[in-house]
Amino acid sequence: MSNPPDPPQKSGYRRLLVGFNHQIESRTALDLAAKLAEAVQTELAGVFVMDQDLLDMARLPFTTEILRASRQTRNLDPAAIELELRATAELMQKQLRQLALRAHRQCSFRTVHGHLLRALMAQAEAGDLILLRQTDLPWPGGRQTVLAIDGPVMLMTPAAAGGDGLENLARQIAQVLQKTFIAAPMDTPLAKLSELRPGLVIAPADMFESSDDKAVERFTDAVRCPVLIAPV
Repeated sequence: MSNPPDPPQKSGYRRLLVGFNHQIESRTALDLAAKLAEAVQTELAGVFVMDQDLLDMARLPFTTEILRASRQTRNLDPAAIELELRATAELMQKQLRQLALRAHRQCSFRTVHGHLLRALMAQAEAGDLILLRQTDLPWPGGRQTVLAIDGPVMLMTPAAAGGDGLENLARQIAQVLQKTFIAAPMDTPLAKLSELRPGLVIAPADMFESSDDKAVERFTDAVRCPVLIAPV
């Protein structure tokens, strides 16, 4: 029988940022975000990103979409799409507030335009944790489910000083989630990380500071699990 996790301890981090957009997989991270915020005693900060690429595409002449249920096509209406996105944002705000209330966490929510991962990274301030979840199922065609953490909690070991604090955070989260803790060097090839099949990856923010804009996306695509980015 596994031992119950220790009571949550204040981690020193201020907020946990979690992003949403029109794709359904981004909202499967809701329950995980609430658990993490409770585990490390942070506020929950939701960011809904209105996909600028989608809005720009809808404004192009002759742009159509194929309806999943009927297989029929229809012209894209930019105004209707924006209304649908705002309605989805309101739904996510309501659900996040409900989860924050149950987890006894303070909660905030904002809506921005841009690309999900890059916009979420841009919203981060000093002391913020960022929960990233790559998406590939469109809303509302997919079915929303609770995100299951099936693999170990993996820490990308930082090269800079301050790594002990990040390891303590990772071990605390692993204990709360009742998962195995493993560590991997920051320079581990992406293909190798995929083979380790982590359930949650915790990465230092400086791992991506000197990289190109697509580095975060390549990383989340490779590990195929939620990624928690933390300042060292």
